[in-house]
Amino acid sequence: MWRVRSIAAIVFTAVALVASAYAGARSDHAPADADADADADPRGALASQLTDEAAALDRARAMVTDKLVSVDAMRARRLAAAYRLLRATPAQRDPDGLGTARRRAAARLLIERDVAERQMLAAELVHLRDATTRTAGEAARVAGLVLPTGLARPAAGTIVRHFGMILHDRSNATLSRRGIDFEVDAHAKVVAPAAGTVRYAGPIRSLGTGLILDHGTYLTVVAKLGDPTVPVGAVVARGDRLGRASQHRVYLEVRVKLGAGGLPVDPEPLFESQPQSPTQHRRGSR
Repeated sequence: MWRVRSIAAIVFTAVALVASAYAGARSDHAPADADADADADPRGALASQLTDEAAALDRARAMVTDKLVSVDAMRARRLAAAYRLLRATPAQRDPDGLGTARRRAAARLLIERDVAERQMLAAELVHLRDATTRTAGEAARVAGLVLPTGLARPAAGTIVRHFGMILHDRSNATLSRRGIDFEVDAHAKVVAPAAGTVRYAGPIRSLGTGLILDHGTYLTVVAKLGDPTVPVGAVVARGDRLGRASQHRVYLEVRVKLGAGGLPVDPEPLFESQPQSPTQHRRGSR
């Protein structure tokens, strides 16, 4: 059973990472003109993410299918061996039949394990097929997708970490960032980038405390906050106050509603043409 769980973990880790990392990975190889086009319209990057996700799902399906074939072959051999044991009569040196009974019990245990393993793999294959169908349907939606525009900046400040690939300061590892960071005044006011509904408020891994806002066709993640001032279920307008920065950074992520958790897009091209000043933020806030 542990082998199946290991395979499943590897499969879904690969599929989950592909969608979030692919857009940034492509930026190392794309020419400058292509980058400019992607900034103007991220549909190409979204389509590429879905194409790569579909390829990862195909590889995962092939892996699980191969494992199913192997399990079926092993089960056939064990069934044949168990059938011979069940038909066999106790040997002369095993007059009470205890040795045969133990062997039969062991054979039943192995067969039951094989059946459970096969059921798990078959369920995994169904899940992967469903995911492949979903991904194909979402890829067909990309061309007509309505993308967010005119987003408000969540806080007054300078963007210091951009969407895409970055070099980690301390480890020198290349990482893919799915959002952007603003450098702000300590405990600066944070506002909603667009009208929406608060779907989550609380801790977000590696981002401190944050909110997830639902805007209909897309989601935003606003994080690195102190305690949020709006509860889950609250309806907010563009510019409404969400809380304050916990320190000197505010994080923003935009996810289009494609895929299980949405696909990230670069927020910067989606902002209004001019950054809002602190005075404009005060006028737009409640």
